[in-house]
Amino acid sequence: MKITHRELQTIRKTISDDCIIYLSGPSSLCTPLELLRSKSVISVNGSTGYLLDHNIPVLAYIVCDGSYYENNKNLFLKYSSYAKYTFISHDVIKRATPTERENLLNTCFILNEFCGSRGGPGRKIRYTIKSAINKNIFIKCSASRKEKVIAFSTDVYHGHFGSATVAFSALQLAITLKFQKIYFSGLDMKGKCERFYSEGKPQPTTLPTDFDFILKSFTFLMKKHRGNIFNLSDKTAIPYEVIPFMSTDNILN
Repeated sequence: MKITHRELQTIRKTISDDCIIYLSGPSSLCTPLELLRSKSVISVNGSTGYLLDHNIPVLAYIVCDGSYYENNKNLFLKYSSYAKYTFISHDVIKRATPTERENLLNTCFILNEFCGSRGGPGRKIRYTIKSAINKNIFIKCSASRKEKVIAFSTDVYHGHFGSATVAFSALQLAITLKFQKIYFSGLDMKGKCERFYSEGKPQPTTLPTDFDFILKSFTFLMKKHRGNIFNLSDKTAIPYEVIPFMSTDNILN
């Protein structure tokens, strides 16, 4: 389904003031169920299983990794049915069969990429012009071909920027929905970047090799967007100077 301003406005009418982006890092298990029940929750990939098992409502389910969909189709359908809304990338569409693709296009919102991380001088000039024209899109380009483009959107109607992690896409959706406060649960990215849930077909992760790019993306967003965004993880590789720490005790009290 196409993301429209009307659809986004409909979603905004159903949300709480604050949001928790529930990720796959082990520290997600430290987020109290009481807190999860009190906020709107955006979940990703297999993290949704824990929420389902504990009857935690899911506002939005996001999958941007086509390989996750391809190897976990039954789980995807289960979690997508549980969530109120589902958002997927074109990479997911590419991994689907023709029949599956038709179903996905009719039941899920499609997150379009408004720019890529690579590009020559001509493409980067177009990106710079696009960013100057559209106040909801922020793009940082380097003159060097080796330096990746960094970007983000404050309105996913205009698209999103993946930045090698679904956490970044989920944040752009949360910003679009205008939550007063956004909390990351499970934003760890340390060591081998293991997931807290078991997987029938374990998925490889590129987070360790992509970490520098991901950190630059979060740093760019936090400098440009003046929002209340916090990290609940006390085991994170993301510096608190970039995304400030907030303890769950402080939120509950």
